[in-house]
Amino acid sequence: MNQTKLLFIDSKVENYDRLISEVDPQTRIVVLQPNQNGIDKIAENLGKYHQVETIHIISHGETGTLYLGNSILKNDNIHLYVESIQQWGKCLSADGEILIYGCQVASGKEGKEFARQLHQLTGANIAASETLTGNVSRGGNWNLEVIFGQLKSALAFTPEVRTSYPGVLANIVVDTTNDVVDNSDGVTSLREAIIEANSTPEDDTIQLTAGATYNLTISGSEEDAAATGDLDIVAGGGEITIISEGEEQAVINAGGETGLNDRVFHVLEDAALQLENVEITGGFVTGDSGGGINNSGTANIINTTISGNSVSLNGGGINNSGTVSISNSTITGNSNNSGGGGIHNSLGIANISDSTIGNNSAISGGGILNNTGTVSINNSIISDNSASSGSGGGINNLSTTDYLLGITNITNSTITGNLADSGGGIYNSGITNINNSTISGNSAGRAAGIYNFDTANISNSTITGNSSFFAASGITAAGSVIVTSSIVSGNANIDAAITQSTNNLISGNNNLIGTGNAINSFNGDRDQVGITDPLLADLADNGGPTLTHLPLSNSPAIDAGSNPNALTTDQRGQPRFAGAGVDIGAVELQPTQEIMGTVSNDILDGTAGEDSIFGLDGNDVINGLDDDDVLFGNRDLDTLNGDAGNDTIFGGRDDDLVIGNIGEDFLRGDRGSDSIFGQEDNDTIFGGRDNDFVDGGFGNDSISGDLGSDTLMGGQGIDTLTGGDDTDIFQLAVGEGLDIITDFTDGIDLIQLPDFLTFSGLGISQTDDNSTLITVADDGEELAFLNNVSASLITETDFV
Repeated sequence: MNQTKLLFIDSKVENYDRLISEVDPQTRIVVLQPNQNGIDKIAENLGKYHQVETIHIISHGETGTLYLGNSILKNDNIHLYVESIQQWGKCLSADGEILIYGCQVASGKEGKEFARQLHQLTGANIAASETLTGNVSRGGNWNLEVIFGQLKSALAFTPEVRTSYPGVLANIVVDTTNDVVDNSDGVTSLREAIIEANSTPEDDTIQLTAGATYNLTISGSEEDAAATGDLDIVAGGGEITIISEGEEQAVINAGGETGLNDRVFHVLEDAALQLENVEITGGFVTGDSGGGINNSGTANIINTTISGNSVSLNGGGINNSGTVSISNSTITGNSNNSGGGGIHNSLGIANISDSTIGNNSAISGGGILNNTGTVSINNSIISDNSASSGSGGGINNLSTTDYLLGITNITNSTITGNLADSGGGIYNSGITNINNSTISGNSAGRAAGIYNFDTANISNSTITGNSSFFAASGITAAGSVIVTSSIVSGNANIDAAITQSTNNLISGNNNLIGTGNAINSFNGDRDQVGITDPLLADLADNGGPTLTHLPLSNSPAIDAGSNPNALTTDQRGQPRFAGAGVDIGAVELQPTQEIMGTVSNDILDGTAGEDSIFGLDGNDVINGLDDDDVLFGNRDLDTLNGDAGNDTIFGGRDDDLVIGNIGEDFLRGDRGSDSIFGQEDNDTIFGGRDNDFVDGGFGNDSISGDLGSDTLMGGQGIDTLTGGDDTDIFQLAVGEGLDIITDFTDGIDLIQLPDFLTFSGLGISQTDDNSTLITVADDGEELAFLNNVSASLITETDFV
């Protein structure tokens, strides 16, 4: 498809609609939403076009950094997005250009290096700003001063729009962790930033420092302007986004019972707050609701942790009577003396996706209490919550009248390990719809899996491994339950029961049911009853965002189900049609796929199941996608990305880029000078021959350089590094855990420190087993342990 100009603009840019109001109509405009990975979204859209002349990217920025949707692109993570950024360049014409409008993106050495890397990866001419971009009265301009290549294109915006635009493409930067309100001190606190953002109608982004803790200490009450007590977000101030600038979450702490004696955030009616990459903790409220956040407006919570908050009434973590959206977040360790340990939703709307609600406690609704509102849960885990003296350990879905109904929709999610007096997993007196989900390992005095008093619709789901003393451990029906293509088997005591003969437990066909007085209700087409062992594997990570039970190859669930909701995938995101028929339950057993490349340059994508992919000759790009894949690069310069699942990757000959991504991966570079990145989880990595660069990433990794002069970096976690033959360099980092170096040879191998740390800033000490411990002298942080190396041998000459 031909399209000469494309413009990507982040929706968090204030008044972005004004900026694009008079853009050349020949320019295609794409708005990056806050719940999207903007880097990948740009690549996805550009993949539809070819011979593009100009790409405009408008977003908030800072030195060497762009904020795109819910992702941050900067120097130290650009290697994670090589494939996506190269896709940007593939759509461009031979002299294509990328214009970047974020404030100060190209300022200083770091910013220019960022622009240079984009130029190198895309092959495009790059223009970016080293100053503030935007309104002159706020210190901005519209000059793109740093250019790599030759620039021909005009700016995307007319002079009239540039003159009238009121904002700058920069954030409000919080540069002190102290809780102060003092306009004369030359710094900006979080509280001051919120007061400033509340005072203008434009949307604002407030930038926090990654890993920093912002303690709220100014006590007060009876005011809603953020001057004292909790941080108030008011109507008329536009949407306020608060974001941590790096990988590590910034912490906003109200101090708990001995601190502020207030919640952390109060979002008032018609106000809007977005939190990204922060932790909300220490809220403590008596006589009111909402320990972490009390929301009556609109709250969007992205990649955020809400933990350790407490209230005497409802909603230990969040009390919502407005609209709250929660994605890629964790709500854990919150409590109250009433309802909704994690979340209390009262007449509001709560949308939860790709998140964990765990280890919260309340009298009712340990994880979530939905009180006559609407809750939608997708790709999430509700685990280890408790309502030990009440109902609904995981979820309590409550209706107060025939007209005020609690509606809970659960899709592609797992409810496990929850505890209650009744309804360990779910207690329902409203309408609950469960689809493609797993309810497993919950406990209760009565009815461990689901205790239903009104209406429940269950399809393509698995209910197993639950345990209760009274009633059924799987489903207890004191109302209407319709079950279709689902497993209700393998629970303690009995699996399915009705409490009275007038109650309805209705088969929608194709079920696998164990024991209980309700099995006579399962007389539909292809129902299997009396099956006490459904032959499922233990609850585990089988790919996808949640834990699931994988059917064994001889399970009676295989090919015996139906697909009443026309699902295309199972709970994990795997295809629903993978054999002779749909499997009963939440998980579809997948066959192994074999994919062969050619002798040319190939782009090979796996399926959602287990794949074996062979690149053969040519410079190949191989993506495993979901599940446990085996990838072979073979000859030439290959890029191999395991994606999700526990993958096994062999680079083969020549210089390859090997990326494990999510899962516990086995990675081997083989021949050539390879770049290998384990990324998430506990990986096992071998460099192979020649001079390799290996970065373990997150998790406790085992890394071996093997032959050649290798550079090894453990990354986050406790890592074990073995250099192997020749001169190897071990890169150490502060704040990322201890590296255990097994074969450091004095006079041959070298240690590299971060730029801000020198040899004089280290502590070098001998351990009891004749090894060397290297620490940061100032605070004693342990950086590295050198096995069987005498501390007396370690001098400044061992460092680069």
